[in-house]
Amino acid sequence: MNTSMEDNTATPRGLQYTSGDIPRAVARLALPAIGENLLTTMVFIVDTLLIGWLRDPAALAAVSLGGMFLNIANQLFAGIAVAATTLVAHAWGAGERERARRIAAQAIVVGVLFAVLAILVLWPAAGPLLSLMGASERATSLGIQYVRIILVTSLLGFPMIVLNGILRGSGDTQTPMTVTLIMNVWNVLAAGALTFGVGPLPPLGLAGAAWGTASARLLGGVVALYIVMSGKRFLRIHWSDLLRLDRTLIGQMVRLSLPIAGESIVTRSGFVLFMRIVSGLGEAPLAAHQIAVNVESLSYMPGFGLSVASTTLVGQSLGARRPDLAEKSIRTSMRFALVVMGMVGGIFALFGPSLASLFGSTPEVVALAGSAIRIGAVEQLPIAVQMVLSGGLRGAGDTRTPMYATLLGTLLFRVPVVYFFAVYLGLGLDGVWWGTALDWTARAVVLYLLFRRGAWRRIRL
Repeated sequence: MNTSMEDNTATPRGLQYTSGDIPRAVARLALPAIGENLLTTMVFIVDTLLIGWLRDPAALAAVSLGGMFLNIANQLFAGIAVAATTLVAHAWGAGERERARRIAAQAIVVGVLFAVLAILVLWPAAGPLLSLMGASERATSLGIQYVRIILVTSLLGFPMIVLNGILRGSGDTQTPMTVTLIMNVWNVLAAGALTFGVGPLPPLGLAGAAWGTASARLLGGVVALYIVMSGKRFLRIHWSDLLRLDRTLIGQMVRLSLPIAGESIVTRSGFVLFMRIVSGLGEAPLAAHQIAVNVESLSYMPGFGLSVASTTLVGQSLGARRPDLAEKSIRTSMRFALVVMGMVGGIFALFGPSLASLFGSTPEVVALAGSAIRIGAVEQLPIAVQMVLSGGLRGAGDTRTPMYATLLGTLLFRVPVVYFFAVYLGLGLDGVWWGTALDWTARAVVLYLLFRRGAWRRIRL
């Protein structure tokens, strides 16, 4: 195996951003990442759209609750992906291509092992978890079916998140976007055909949507693995590299991942309680909430893309011993996010009911969802600040500060405030969304204050 510097730097996609025009670098990294996240989100939005047109609130509730637990697993893999991005970015910024290659190989191993664990846990736990959420008997049965079909292909579906994180660390955000584009196109075609039936294919309803998504995740995982292993976009990784376990690197990756995983667990645990409040409001509010969440998830795209840019730029800048460049990258990304997401908030405020009507559910569900989307406009600026600062701090190797902010928001705002507004004051779904707006605001304020302290500038990985 050739591991020379010449071989490792041959790729045109691995880019180093430790000099030059920061706004241009932010845009170059963020735009493909925005496209990637939009396409990733669209995979699950397609399921919601298809099930919505079946006009079956129980099926829509099943997708909502089943998708929630799958997203919990996704967040755990996102933690590994962020750790891989951070470590690869630091190595790349320091010009250590061989170390970046070793980090990438260990990240793949960790991703596959965690995928096996996630499947073994979620398969038997799907039923009890859905029942715990208070879903109806039919919604629970459909939800179990949905989750287990998705899990069939998750051995590669989950690690795809880690593979994309590896590529981002080298400054390549275009390839992950391409992978998710391929996955998304396949999902639209397969899920649509299997849900409603085309030609000789019978209509399978919710199961059809699930099989379409499962096959799309498998395809995305295969393509991402091929790209990383072939060296067409990144450092070439041989299959033998996956058998050479580096305990030091794995330990470092796990240490960085644990606070992110802890943040995800806190967030999702709070979200489980949060969703228990929502599901207790009835099937119509739950279905409306799912529609509103899918609409609002589109607004996360700019924040996610700029968070990715911030992670990569901060990691590479600190790897090159340029903390001044790292801080400039965070502030530039945050300004972009505030402008773009502020505009999205205006669209939500003006056209909330119209956006909800695109999902084709019952008039009651559409009305509830439209009101929730309008309240969601208030959240956009705090979300912009929270996402970019979290990405920047993680790029520095500070994965604990975002966890502390999440812990504060979940314990003091997300669950108790939502319960107070939605149940105690009787505001229903509107109360749920006002409570989450306060949660996002609190997290943004805490993160900004901790960012200003500057301890992240002195972290060495």
